Amino acid sequence: MIAPLQRVDANPVLAPEDVPFAKCSGVFNAGAVVDARSGRVVMLFRAYETDPGRSSIGLAVSDDGIHFDEVRDRPALSRVEPYEEWGVEDPRVAWLAAEGRYAITYTGHSPAGPRLCLATTDDILDPSRYRRHGPRLPTENKNGVVFPDKIGGRYAVLHRPMPRIVLARVDTLEDPWPLDGDVLVGPRPGTWRSSRVGAGAPPLWTRLGWLLAFHGATAVAEGNVYSMGWCVLDGDDPSRVRYVSREPALSPETDYEIHPGPLPQVGMENFPRGIRVVFPCGLIERGGDLIVYYGAADRVMAAARVDKDALLQSLEEAIARGEGDVA
Repeated sequence: MIAPLQRVDANPVLAPEDVPFAKCSGVFNAGAVVDARSGRVVMLFRAYETDPGRSSIGLAVSDDGIHFDEVRDRPALSRVEPYEEWGVEDPRVAWLAAEGRYAITYTGHSPAGPRLCLATTDDILDPSRYRRHGPRLPTENKNGVVFPDKIGGRYAVLHRPMPRIVLARVDTLEDPWPLDGDVLVGPRPGTWRSSRVGAGAPPLWTRLGWLLAFHGATAVAEGNVYSMGWCVLDGDDPSRVRYVSREPALSPETDYEIHPGPLPQVGMENFPRGIRVVFPCGLIERGGDLIVYYGAADRVMAAARVDKDALLQSLEEAIARGEGDVA
């Protein structure tokens, strides 16, 4: 059995009423990172502003990774560029320690469609230092993360040409990213990921290789339920998949992960049985634990934790038994 994630008692850790800069109906799908200078946990969250019905990205800070007592009074990323006209959404953050900078991936939404975009900064706590690099791919794509270390001298990135996760490599993050890559994980009919999958947080280096939290969803006719799973990628060659969760590591069960709707930020035609969503975007280490941050029911932010050593031990044993839905 894989060591289970435990929801924190403080859930939800961030809600719409916590946002000071706008009236919001949703605070969700937030990336998270440990600030290299202060050691505090920084969350970049998607805030759906009810007027004008568009998203911006806010910034919240926590000492313990659970209680986000500081929420900034203005967005960290607003709708500035033409490719962001309809919103900036679903950020993820990777700390590139060797370069002393952070890579922020997010969705820029406009009449041209959703595009996977990149911003970088040497100070995650100072949005005035964020530098936009624009869309990384010329086609619709809402899901991508950057590995925190180069592999073989090149940057490794994950993105999602619907409906699967691919691994691509680039010489610089500022270069256009390849449309195609090595397919890592795809949908599997009849399972919790029957319709599509996507990368969650940037992969985390462990003794087993790269640990990836990812989401999977069922088809709309099956309820369009979003859950989270684990994936382990080989440390030297992340195109080699060592493990994929056969069963979800976390599925919507609590009242804050399930909402009947309607919500302004949700196309209810996609959720015929109500909104049932666990959508991971952040993964950090804290005090011997791994903490996963996830959007719950497309409305609030929640967190779940697991002892790191226990998780890795259970994954190692599962890999040795030949378990894991690798294909």
